Amino acid sequence: MSGAVDFEDVVFRAIDRVNELLPDSSALAKRADEPLAAVGSKLDSMGIVNLIVAVEEEVIRQCGAQISLADMRGNEANDPLETVGSLIDHLANTLHCT
Repeated sequence: MSGAVDFEDVVFRAIDRVNELLPDSSALAKRADEPLAAVGSKLDSMGIVNLIVAVEEEVIRQCGAQISLADMRGNEANDPLETVGSLIDHLANTLHCT
């Protein structure tokens, strides 16, 4: 892959994969303030697991890096899975892919 990795694209592709498994009424919106693991989230625990796996697989595919988002939950003041925007920011600030 040439150029820097677009982490918004990484997360949006993962959301697309998760949305395929959800009823339309529970589909995640691809916007920064969409709750993921925060109050108001449409995801149950299995949905969060599916999202984590989908994001990790997209990071491998687009960046070539292995990450573990599950290990990062609760280890920081701000949960990277709070919203779509916090997840994108976390990936952009943590991973340095070109």
